[in-house]
Amino acid sequence: MLLAWVVILSAWEMAYRVITWEPYKFPAPSHVLDSFCDLAGFRTAFGDPISAHWPKPADGEVHPGGSIPLLSAPAISGVRLLVGFAISIAMGVGLGLAMWRFELANGILGPVFLGLQTLPSVCWVPLAVLLLGHNEKGILFVLVMGSCFAIAISLRDGLRTIPPVYQKAGLMLGADGWKLYRYVLLPASLPALASSLRQGFSFAWRSLMGAELILAVDWHGLGYQLEIGRSYADIKQVVAVMAIMVMIAMLVDRLVFAVIERKVHQRFGLVG
Repeated sequence: MLLAWVVILSAWEMAYRVITWEPYKFPAPSHVLDSFCDLAGFRTAFGDPISAHWPKPADGEVHPGGSIPLLSAPAISGVRLLVGFAISIAMGVGLGLAMWRFELANGILGPVFLGLQTLPSVCWVPLAVLLLGHNEKGILFVLVMGSCFAIAISLRDGLRTIPPVYQKAGLMLGADGWKLYRYVLLPASLPALASSLRQGFSFAWRSLMGAELILAVDWHGLGYQLEIGRSYADIKQVVAVMAIMVMIAMLVDRLVFAVIERKVHQRFGLVG
């Protein structure tokens, strides 16, 4: 898989070197690498024409004041994600349990939540601005509204897959009342909860990036860096920031949520 990407990027770079199209229309990998290094706080010139001194560092200060967006922007976005996703989990799990346990709640909330789940997260931005303004609360509002409904729907659907025989077996063994939930239904719901959290993270990350892209606040996350690239017509920075967003999402999904989901499924014998 890695070799395939090396071949693709090499072919992309070679095509640029041979055809030499305008970088501001479609950057080559070397231009994206230059922008990535700019965000890291130092200048490079990998995208320059190949010569005897290539590649040579470019002159000049990249970010005045010593700021390094490659470090500060993901950290700011990460803090927002932790706070907003925790709220989404609390709301989504509570609503998902209610819809699974009570048919009336499912009949009232289920169709509405399914519709809200399909609503693009950026559609919450105008409402956030009108209700809360251009501030951190507005960004968290968009994040929570863009992810909690997906968690609720996913958890409800997952809990419905719990075999009814579990509840009957628990009752036969004397686990009634809160003991039935504590020792039978709650452990049985863990696979569904793990899967719903993984799906909810993807919704939360997309919602956060969209909110940061539109809402300008004092603390600048990754979405703001994407808007900076658009404002200055710097397509290589736009592509570089998008690549950073994808890499962070993949790492968190693979190293955190995929591991949790796999361990829970192995614990309940759902995978080999």
